[in-house]
Amino acid sequence: MGQYANIKSKRFKKVLKWLENHKGILLKKAGNHILKATAIHNGKAYPLPASHNEINKHIVKDFGEWLVENTICSKEEYDKLL
Repeated sequence: MGQYANIKSKRFKKVLKWLENHKGILLKKAGNHILKATAIHNGKAYPLPASHNEINKHIVKDFGEWLVENTICSKEEYDKLL
């Protein structure tokens, strides 16, 4: 998936759950409408909107870049999950 698109939040949450179960992230509630994905090995966090119907394509792209920066998964693996 070279170009990212808006994604339904239900589908994105499934991706997050898979990453939490199989990779090195931890999901926590950070407020009423925000989830925080935290890298287990270095403690860096990324805030994600949890109550929106759709997740914006820019957030999807930036979160993928964050995953690669923190060596959680490769870009290709993330693209397959989406």
